[in-house]
Amino acid sequence: MNRTISAFKNYINIDWTPSDAILSDCKALLDYSEENGYARSDFNQAIREAINQKLDLGKPIYQHILNVAFEEKILLNYNLKKAIKRCVTAADPQAYKITLEDHGISNIRLQEAFDVIEIQQTKDAIKEVMENDKKSEEVLTAIFVRSFYMTFDEKCRDLFFSGQSEWDEKYEDLLNRLYPEFTKRTLSLAFIEVDSKRFDKSYEQGCNYYFNVIRHYYNALDNHCDLILTIPTMRSDDGDLQWRLYSDLIIFAEKHCYHDIDRMYFRKKKIRAATEDYIQPIDSEKANFDLAAEGFVFKDCYVVDVSEREGYDLVIVFEKNIRDERLINCPECRSTKIQGNSYPILNVRSWECDNPLCPDRSKYNRGKRYAFVSYMRQKAMEDDRNNISTESIAKWHLDCLSVQTFEEIFDMACTHYCFAYDKVAVISEALNLPVEYKYRTINFDAVIEQDDSLFKWFKDSPYFWRYNYDNPDNDNPNAFTKHQISENAVLFQGDSRIVLKSLEEGSISAGVTSPPYYNAKDYSQWSNIYCYLYDMRNIAREVLRVLKPGGVFLYNIFDYFDNENNIALSAMGDKRMILGAYTIDLFERIGFTIQGDIIWNKGEIQGNRSFNQGNTTPYYQAPLNCWEHVLVFSKGNMDEKYASLKSSIEKIRPYIKYVRGKNVLGHDAPFPEEIPDLLIKYLEPDDVILDPFSGSYTTGIAAYRKGIKSICIEKSPEYVELSIKRFKERSYNKLEIEI
Repeated sequence: MNRTISAFKNYINIDWTPSDAILSDCKALLDYSEENGYARSDFNQAIREAINQKLDLGKPIYQHILNVAFEEKILLNYNLKKAIKRCVTAADPQAYKITLEDHGISNIRLQEAFDVIEIQQTKDAIKEVMENDKKSEEVLTAIFVRSFYMTFDEKCRDLFFSGQSEWDEKYEDLLNRLYPEFTKRTLSLAFIEVDSKRFDKSYEQGCNYYFNVIRHYYNALDNHCDLILTIPTMRSDDGDLQWRLYSDLIIFAEKHCYHDIDRMYFRKKKIRAATEDYIQPIDSEKANFDLAAEGFVFKDCYVVDVSEREGYDLVIVFEKNIRDERLINCPECRSTKIQGNSYPILNVRSWECDNPLCPDRSKYNRGKRYAFVSYMRQKAMEDDRNNISTESIAKWHLDCLSVQTFEEIFDMACTHYCFAYDKVAVISEALNLPVEYKYRTINFDAVIEQDDSLFKWFKDSPYFWRYNYDNPDNDNPNAFTKHQISENAVLFQGDSRIVLKSLEEGSISAGVTSPPYYNAKDYSQWSNIYCYLYDMRNIAREVLRVLKPGGVFLYNIFDYFDNENNIALSAMGDKRMILGAYTIDLFERIGFTIQGDIIWNKGEIQGNRSFNQGNTTPYYQAPLNCWEHVLVFSKGNMDEKYASLKSSIEKIRPYIKYVRGKNVLGHDAPFPEEIPDLLIKYLEPDDVILDPFSGSYTTGIAAYRKGIKSICIEKSPEYVELSIKRFKERSYNKLEIEI
């Protein structure tokens, strides 16, 4: 041990000694190695590699290699990048060459992109740390620990830290032996095609069937695996069934399991207090805030125009993540000396290695963090049979697209959302599949145990009692200001619900709006999703009241990412929102009829969500969310003049509000005039169009240009001022504005 410390001091040229605790652990490993006759490798080389790794000295070399690969159009997946980084850190050009050859890469320019980190560079870097880093002691400890660890035989250190008498050469073999319940893949994907015939007798009966299907697969699927539902275009005399079902299936899938969560992050008392304070008429007993509503996690909804089918299909992706807090060995040192770290995603537990000698401790000597699901998905990259074709990745990189056949949807589901040799359950009338499909085993399921009361139970379950209430109307009825923009255009500044109460029942022909998205902007903040839905419900109730029978209301909403703040209040609760599904359920409960959804397809948009970092294997192919809902609601049976206003896909370019980083509009979330024009084209001069969240006055301007009367409402005085300014600039005539 003394010789080891002396060699380390000589290399770094610093008089430094590790702590007694580190020395004690080092001595224990050294004694174990000597007792069992294991040899040690060169310590100086290990020190050099450890300095390179902890101080990331190879970063410029590694980045140059990535740049060359990009220029040469060579795809480097996660595992290949990891192997290249190891070669750079070890300053081993021969290993780099072999790594490229093993992956079938013979590109000369890429082979010559490698450079070696020189020994003097490592020593200069250590000197820089000692002179300028206040945490130099932690840095030296991390370097020493890795140096010491890497000199021992792999078998020696694996057995020592795992405490096992039997050595598993591969980490996954250790997991398979010790934790088979983690690693076995009994059912990894369920693909369900909704059959419209299930709804022939009644909507409730059809929902009951698919609620039972969802519950069945929530129990049957392996953890961290996916359920995919496809819903075809479906209509009835009562409106649009496709989107009504979309709402019910998504909310049920996410919220059908009620139980108390015995974890500090479940802030039920704080959530209950915030909700009860905001929603005065709440029935706390029925709401039962002691229970969390959990289930699948909504990941994505593809809108797919299938050439051989009418309308478009919805392809909804859910993921099952159930809390599992059983410890698993560190994937680097195999130690079981670990501590609970956090949930980076709700119900997906990560751990932190607490082994002082783990080689993967951070620069400042913090333990490695890891999660089983991440390891499992990264490991699958080593099997070429998991590779997804570049054509499939390109085709499905957006969540609004066209395909020729329904089988293409299943092919995407199968290859993007499960591994080779996984088992896939299928319920479908349209698919005729072989038992083996692209290395997956297909099981056609038919019989699902039925609970005929599930639909009624869920619709009256506690979750909905947390926000479905009428506002008691205790506000000042005159708390708003009226601006007569022109003879046919009125702009109110005030709370939308209060303003709407001042309007006569049945006085509005149609409405269109884009409401504030829950907690998406500084001006639209609520304590939790319940408070937001309560407000949206009561504003929509007033819109319904002022609409004429047969009138239509277009509602633009987007399922973006945020935290509902109904379980965890930290970032661990961030997820894909289900605002579209919530809206449909809310509006139907107060009396609206869903008539369809006009898909606002924004086309190729900016974003990194579909950027898979070169990984061509399952679970890494998240699409860019390029569309938004424009939900079509009616008051009773839709007026005949709106008969063609049904579900469709409309490609509309988003409003360009930023130029060279500056907001040239003055509003953060405008929609283009083409959205209100979807409705205005059906209106006549005597009709009145309403926008209860008018923002920058896009609806008012669009209506004015078409000669249609408008009533717009905006709460923000700043946006009212902006609206008047925009109207003056964009209208064709100079008008007197009454302030």
